[in-house]
Amino acid sequence: MWNKYTIELRTLLEDEAFEVFSFDYDFYTDDPKIRAKFEQKFKDHYLFDEICCETVARWKHMLKSKLNMMAPYYKQLYQTELKSQNIEFLLNKDLREEFERTVEGVKQSNTTSTSSGSSAGKSSTDSKVSNLDNGVSEAKLSSGYLTGVSNDTSSNSTNNQSNATNQNKETDKQTEKTVLVSQGNIGTTSSAELLERWRDILINIDQMIIDDCKDLFMLIY
Repeated sequence: MWNKYTIELRTLLEDEAFEVFSFDYDFYTDDPKIRAKFEQKFKDHYLFDEICCETVARWKHMLKSKLNMMAPYYKQLYQTELKSQNIEFLLNKDLREEFERTVEGVKQSNTTSTSSGSSAGKSSTDSKVSNLDNGVSEAKLSSGYLTGVSNDTSSNSTNNQSNATNQNKETDKQTEKTVLVSQGNIGTTSSAELLERWRDILINIDQMIIDDCKDLFMLIY
């Protein structure tokens, strides 16, 4: 029967085993609840419309191809719609300004180092005294030529300490950030008018997709 005549979608749905969306297709969101609502809206909208093909298999292939081709556009539209939900619609002024500047300075630090050391020494001197005229100092004291022998020993030590101071200079950079936010209703438009305009902007993406699929059904002129 299906391969000879065009039939209404409701006729196909009377068969409990028949499913319109029995294939995988790209959609603007991964949320299964939103997808399920869209599919039900599609069936209800075209319930009494005749499919445009003589065979159901061909019609379902065209539906799958149509949905996949439209998906990228509606994905972008959906993302834009999500972002727009975070906008405060009662404001007609929403200004945010950010300023940054880098401040340079010189940081100085002093480093002191101390070094110390010591040295020690010892010296010894022998003195010989002779009363002889010839001053023979090489003679030994035991021979009677020397009248005295003396030995002087001295010790000395030295301690040294030095201090050194070094100056270190470093460049110090700091970033200052200033954020100015200005929001509100500046009085050019009332809050009621802003709300009405906002509602006009809200998009029913499901309905847009359904309307774009109208060429898959027999058009009535």
